[in-house]
Amino acid sequence: MRALKSSSSFDRLTLLLILAIAALTRLTSPGIVEFLHDEAMLSLLALDFVDGGAIPTTGIPSSVGIPNPPISVYIMALPYAITNNPLVATMFIAVLNVIGVGLLWSLARRSIGRMAALLAAMIYALNPWAILYSRKIWAQNFHTPFVLLGLMLGLYGFVEGKRWAQVLTLPVLILAFQIHFAAWALLPLYAWFLWVGRKHIRRKAFATSIVLAALALLPYAVGVYETAQENPDLFTDEFKATGEDGLSLNADGLTFMTRLATGREVETWSAPQQQAELREAVGIGTTIWYSLIVLIVIGAATLIRQHHRLATLIMLWALLPLIIFTPTWTEVFPHYFIASIPATALLAGVGAAWILRQVRDHRAGQVIILGGLGVVLITQALWWQGFLDYVDTTETPGGFGTPLHYLLDVRDTLMEQDDVLIVSDGFDILLDQEPAIWSVMLHDEASCIRTIADDGVAIFPAHPFAAAIAPNAPNDAVDNLYVEAGAQAFPIRPGADEYTISIFDSSPEWHGPLLTPIEPVQFGNGVQLTGYHLTDDRMYLEWHLPGRGDADYHYFGHFLDANGERMGQRDNILWPRRFWCAGDRLITWADIDRPADIATLRVGLYVIEREQFINSPVIDDAGNPVNVWVDIPLDDN
Repeated sequence: MRALKSSSSFDRLTLLLILAIAALTRLTSPGIVEFLHDEAMLSLLALDFVDGGAIPTTGIPSSVGIPNPPISVYIMALPYAITNNPLVATMFIAVLNVIGVGLLWSLARRSIGRMAALLAAMIYALNPWAILYSRKIWAQNFHTPFVLLGLMLGLYGFVEGKRWAQVLTLPVLILAFQIHFAAWALLPLYAWFLWVGRKHIRRKAFATSIVLAALALLPYAVGVYETAQENPDLFTDEFKATGEDGLSLNADGLTFMTRLATGREVETWSAPQQQAELREAVGIGTTIWYSLIVLIVIGAATLIRQHHRLATLIMLWALLPLIIFTPTWTEVFPHYFIASIPATALLAGVGAAWILRQVRDHRAGQVIILGGLGVVLITQALWWQGFLDYVDTTETPGGFGTPLHYLLDVRDTLMEQDDVLIVSDGFDILLDQEPAIWSVMLHDEASCIRTIADDGVAIFPAHPFAAAIAPNAPNDAVDNLYVEAGAQAFPIRPGADEYTISIFDSSPEWHGPLLTPIEPVQFGNGVQLTGYHLTDDRMYLEWHLPGRGDADYHYFGHFLDANGERMGQRDNILWPRRFWCAGDRLITWADIDRPADIATLRVGLYVIEREQFINSPVIDDAGNPVNVWVDIPLDDN
């Protein structure tokens, strides 16, 4: 194997071919991708940033509860600065990963040789797991191109002695590692560069690199400090939780790494309840893909014999995530090993190139080897197409989510209205999927986007609006208040559940009990209390809302006797402030155990900040605070 420092016309044509194949698998059928809660929350942070919001210092929460760094938000701000369409942002991710395939080829060609580079890039381009993790707005789906760039810079800087690359290596790797926590497992690779290139290191370049890396970490350092100030126990609680059961070893990491290296068993993740059905529908056997393991072993042995130093780098690259995540200090997922897929592809490419050299004088042997590898690659490409067809037309509970293009069909209809209401199974944007998805889908398209659930809230918009009942909404949600005759249905897959859209020229009539009106009570946050109704087991309150609020408020109802003594109370969340729209009428209800002989209902609003209760005052017409609650006599209730 002969490394190459310069490129020829043949190399450029080879690169174009590789990029075309990578683009074909990653950029075709862009609507058959998931757009779930994590993708929506990352998109929403990027859109808020693009719209002139504060520079984010953290990203979305990680699976262990600690907030992610904000680098992924900065990267996603690039496509969202051009358009608010998540399909375009998805294709941006795919393009990054197409570039990543090219970077692997360039790295291998420069360090090992043409044949190994070509085969490695082809194996990486057609690996179904690599394709799956190249096509959606998920932070772990776009750290690998930056890891590859950092490794290339490291080889330029510390092996070839280029100062400019020494300066950039660490900052680029730090940026890549911040995109997803799992990538930090590769940090020892920088130590390898320092050791191997110790004779090439220039103090000024190294110092500059450290400064740039520190600057790359600075926003997250600020975010960690701010998070610790707001929630001092978050980090300690998470670290304690990881050690509660003690450390042991498990084989999950090895299982996941084997799957990702061979491209097999994508169905275990994308259709866990229908694995056999998916395999039968695709109709392509994958047992032959295990031959890639043989090539990986041969490639590792070849590198150890012929490129000892480089072998250490690539073996560390492939195995460090497995070493880090085999102990059970945290739950392990397949995507923790994404960054190692190009390393295993590189080893397989080296192994295949070595075998071809052994039979270079035997044409039949070359045909057999290339033909066998060609069968693996072609069946992987065909399997991927069959997989897309299956997940696009078959509901996969617990697996592949609703393909994006179905959601875009719903979006096209909702965009015709300026006011939109989504009825779902929850309205907490940090936890529930629908409010997150539609806050992105309709960003800058509707002036007001609201989400409610069938758990104590009904909203009556002040203007014409569209109401979409999500597939996960409870049956007969809010007594079918938001369903009109002639509603449009949008299935999320053929024969599956559907979104139902109704268009309202005016607010529907309240189906609940008659509310007792009161003189509007103005609170300092702009909310008015305008009515109430009490039964033995439920408290109804009627509110009028200003525009988007300044905080998420709770309301309370205290039940007082004739002497003013509190006999009971009920607290509940009012409604998330991001859904408040000017002029909307809101009715809330909560279950209560109403005491006998109550004379007064006392109502107020408050927020919770750092475990402190802060009331929104009742104000007079001049805006002066007059009390922290309102007392409503119940003589005529």
